[in-house]
Amino acid sequence: MAGNSVVLIPVLTGCTASGKTGILLELSNRHSIEIINADSRQVYRGMDIGTAKPSLKEQSQLTHHLLDQIDPDEVFSAGMFLDKARELIIQIDTRGSVPLIAGGTALYILALTGFLDEMPPRCDEIREGLKLFENERPGILFEILHRVDPELADKIGDSDKRRQVRALEIYFQSGKPPSSFRKGGDPSERQKYLIAGISIPRDEHRRRIRRRAIKMLDAGLIDEVEALLSAGWGRNSALGRTIGYSEVLAFLDGSISTEDGIIDAISINTWRLVRRQKNMFRRIEGINWMEDDPDLIDEFLFAEGGL
Repeated sequence: MAGNSVVLIPVLTGCTASGKTGILLELSNRHSIEIINADSRQVYRGMDIGTAKPSLKEQSQLTHHLLDQIDPDEVFSAGMFLDKARELIIQIDTRGSVPLIAGGTALYILALTGFLDEMPPRCDEIREGLKLFENERPGILFEILHRVDPELADKIGDSDKRRQVRALEIYFQSGKPPSSFRKGGDPSERQKYLIAGISIPRDEHRRRIRRRAIKMLDAGLIDEVEALLSAGWGRNSALGRTIGYSEVLAFLDGSISTEDGIIDAISINTWRLVRRQKNMFRRIEGINWMEDDPDLIDEFLFAEGGL
């Protein structure tokens, strides 16, 4: 990197509610850093409280990039994250600051650090055409996929229409069998990053999850969801697929009867998410897991990184 003495690009990750934001603010007191957000829910405009998005005050203390990128009915893929993050790394470095990737979406970090193959981007026109074709001739997508990539077709099966559409979308854009992209990424990219992961004891993690759920309700999560509904975003948007928002939607439609019930449901579903996140993190080689101690994380990311 040209603008400063960092040899490796620092990454701070960890499961939901592990304490990343507090660590980042402390690091900002010690180093000139700018954050590249790697949280797949904080990219949505208007979804602030339920995603634990950094507050305006926190953003004034520490510059964050890739927040508020899209509306709740739009898509922000790992490929889009990769392209934007690479541009930002260069821009931040040119300013003489340190680009620090931070967030708990393992898929984004896998893409950036070279563990995933780069694939053709999403193309809504192709997707819509494939769906219409399938509606007119049920089973045709599986037939086509079986002709162009029989091994992948057998893995996907004849009932998973979503994956069939994505596979054929890749095929029609590239002209190559979708399985040809599954080569394990680019190992050379992996050498550019130094990854610290926050790991906290199970009981403490569950306490933090519940405290955060309570704090979200106290901060006005129900009002935020009602405002998003009034703006036209509903269950078919990111609200219905995001913990915190889906439970409030259930409360508003009567499926959950009390605010305590919202807190219980958010806590349970967040812990389930944490378990899934841990499984995803196992795919990322080289994460140095450590306590949520700013000194330890600072020493690893910056002393090791070459400052």
